[in-house]
Amino acid sequence: MKKLFGILVAVLLFASTLPIGNADGGDKGIVKCYVISAGKIVKREAELTKEEALELIEKIWDAVYIYKPYKDRENMELTPEEKSEIESIFNDLFSEMKKLGLLPENEVSVQSLGLLPDFGISFLNPILSCGVGKSFIPLYPGEAFIGVMLRPIFVQYLFLGYTGCINARLIPPRLEYWDWVGTQTLMIWGFVGLYIDFASIGLGIPPMQVLMGESFFTAGIDWL
Repeated sequence: MKKLFGILVAVLLFASTLPIGNADGGDKGIVKCYVISAGKIVKREAELTKEEALELIEKIWDAVYIYKPYKDRENMELTPEEKSEIESIFNDLFSEMKKLGLLPENEVSVQSLGLLPDFGISFLNPILSCGVGKSFIPLYPGEAFIGVMLRPIFVQYLFLGYTGCINARLIPPRLEYWDWVGTQTLMIWGFVGLYIDFASIGLGIPPMQVLMGESFFTAGIDWL
């Protein structure tokens, strides 16, 4: 993980040194989001500077890695203090996205996305994923959504990929955490949550893919 995070920092630092056009740093790239809830789709589109985008990506990676320290636990049950700390990291990210105009004010929370092990729909499992690559959602035109996606999502991380899932085990009863690091191919069914594609932002920033929410079933291949 430390090696992967070090590579990410190097990529972001390199991106921050790339020229983006005007000397005044006024160039911006577009990030698109779609919010699906209560039978409607709301499109979110924001223009971000390179600095805004890099800061947002850092907060995303902090959130995606939030459960990594608990991987070796026999059970993923969290104390109230741990839950509060985790919620604080996610809320910091969501506040930043709302400030940038990428999320609505009152429709997104840690609980609504099912990002804590004991929240959300019982047959869905929390998933946090981010990486550089491409995604494909059959017959769906949007890049990001909040809602239920029954058709599969296909994701290919070429590098800097990280995916963590919390799964329920029946025998013995417990919650456990597993993750994949690096180049990977994912197939995700029954996704509920937030999905964002940075591919069209430009500005020397890698095409990041992000998934935060719950899924009915996740499968894939770790190529490393």
